[in-house]
Amino acid sequence: MNYLKKCITFSVLYLSVVYLQTAYCQVIENYEGTPILMNSINGGSADLSTITVINNPHKTGINTSNKVCNLFRDKDGIPDSGFWSIKSINLTTNKFIHVKVFKPRISPVKFKVEDGAAGILEIASISPQTKINQWEDLVFDFSNLTGSYTKISLMLDLIVPVGLDTDINIYFDDIIINNNSNPITFVDELFQNSYKLYKDIRKSNGVYLDALALNGAGAKPAAIAANGVGLMSLCIADAMYAKTGDAVNWEPNANQVIATTQTFIDFKNNGKINGAGMFPRYFRWDNGGQDGSWSYEYSTIDNAIFAMGLQMCKNYFSTNTTIVSNVNILLSVMDYTKAIYPTKMAMVLDQSGNNGSAFTNPFNEYMLVAWLAKNTTASNPGFVKSQTFWNTYFANPTTAPIARPNYGGYITLSDGGYLSCFIPQFCYYFVNLFKNDANYMSYFSNWLNADKLFAINNGAPNSFEWGLGAGEIPGGGYSADKINDNPNKIVSPHIIAGFSPIYSNAKSDLLSLYNNGNGVSIYSLPSNFSKKVLWRYKRTATTARASYIQAIDYSTMLFGLASLPENLGVNWFSTYNWPLDIQSLSLSDFSDNDKISIYPNPFDEKIMISFKEKTSAEIHIFDVSGKQIWATKINDITETINLPKQLQSGLYLLELKTNSETYRVKILKK
Repeated sequence: MNYLKKCITFSVLYLSVVYLQTAYCQVIENYEGTPILMNSINGGSADLSTITVINNPHKTGINTSNKVCNLFRDKDGIPDSGFWSIKSINLTTNKFIHVKVFKPRISPVKFKVEDGAAGILEIASISPQTKINQWEDLVFDFSNLTGSYTKISLMLDLIVPVGLDTDINIYFDDIIINNNSNPITFVDELFQNSYKLYKDIRKSNGVYLDALALNGAGAKPAAIAANGVGLMSLCIADAMYAKTGDAVNWEPNANQVIATTQTFIDFKNNGKINGAGMFPRYFRWDNGGQDGSWSYEYSTIDNAIFAMGLQMCKNYFSTNTTIVSNVNILLSVMDYTKAIYPTKMAMVLDQSGNNGSAFTNPFNEYMLVAWLAKNTTASNPGFVKSQTFWNTYFANPTTAPIARPNYGGYITLSDGGYLSCFIPQFCYYFVNLFKNDANYMSYFSNWLNADKLFAINNGAPNSFEWGLGAGEIPGGGYSADKINDNPNKIVSPHIIAGFSPIYSNAKSDLLSLYNNGNGVSIYSLPSNFSKKVLWRYKRTATTARASYIQAIDYSTMLFGLASLPENLGVNWFSTYNWPLDIQSLSLSDFSDNDKISIYPNPFDEKIMISFKEKTSAEIHIFDVSGKQIWATKINDITETINLPKQLQSGLYLLELKTNSETYRVKILKK
């Protein structure tokens, strides 16, 4: 059930600026308890239409709840068949009424409110019904009303003439009021269930296992990369709770972040890291020791993903001193410059942290390792070599001495042959420069288009069956599929989701794969079989099932859905991974200063800058990639800065230089 609790919605903004907005997500009826008194709207004794609460006969799509309401509609009944009820609702703050419906034919649905300040208003849904025999969320816009109303009516099949040859059953559920004009779709459920998948592999001490076991398969050990994604999932869920107030599917997670980071501090203190501050790839979840025969090697990319999870927690929970302190303890001992060699990167480091035992050439997902090394402090002995390596191989992808495979006119980047699409997706979500560089984003689009073209050339019967990703092979084994190397013809839905920031059809492709709960890519979570996710399947053997969903490979499903505009948006990841590339900043740069005041923060289009005394200063504003977007001078106690209206929402750095001092402050555009 979605959005079914009274909730306080709050927005946590970067720095110590916290805005509290109170909004009550009023549940009119969800039919899980004693229902409201519903009076059937019918045409008298000859009209046998009835309203009854029943067990949900179609636990599919966006509605897997236990109870729903059934309108048995008499074919000879009146057009406005439905119900009315004495029920007090408040339209002062929240303006949109949602109703989930399951109908055997497409026809108008109307909602009416009465006995309030504006009298009577009956309107049709702003999201007309488009599906037959599938759950669909219809939205009714009452934004021109305010105040309380004490009578409601719902007409579920209002068509004149009725035009039925036989009686029909119409089901409806989850009548709520919120401030969201967008209808709820399965994509919302998929997003929520993706977070639940990570909750299901989280152990009591905050450690995440490598994979979710399915169909009775044995549990995997813990994995350091899975814990990086797990930490990011906590940030995502906290942000969604702050945005929606939905305490059923999301939750505030600062305490869980503290628990996870503290456990890894304990592991570190007990000698579970190597000389570069990195943890083993796989380990026992309870004590960090080796788990049977599982590899206890120190993978640089797996640790880099863990480091990025730490970094995002530090940035997102920047006002939580315990989280910031815990993260700093863990990050301060990690040294990724030790993975950098003159022309390659170490994939594995030894116990000392000084020697590599396996190597890779750029370009691939190890861009993140190079990024972390590049952003080390200038005092690090490996600083100079890391800058040289980054500037040679990653600073400019159009001139770097790396391979550029061409598939059907789509040129991509590579360390040799064609790459699995999870590689650029990891770079997009973790490496701030990647998203903010037009050249990298052009290659990112080419990866998408090459992937789709390969699916067509490889015999995919439907346009939504694509995605060259990694993970468990249905039927057993593991593969990282790529162009000209996908012998099992596997479709990876998490790759489709991962491209959502640049692919407008991602949602429709995912819905097609879902196929109203009957798709071959559907997997149920063992903790709750009604909760479904999309995972890999073979086009040539669709009945084959995977035994595991790997946390790291599935992550781009969660990331892509989080990046949808109706959720956290395309700038969310780049907002919270950004400080790595500002070399000169320290924690003191973001502290309050008694000599200067900047407000409002967050801002709409202008900000006010006030000094304690008349001051001359230069002002520079930078975006998250470090690019200057504004510069001016002030010569007074208070100055108003009008910023460009087209400035995108997100985080920026404001720098003020006087004759004697430099101030830096983070500012947030709403």
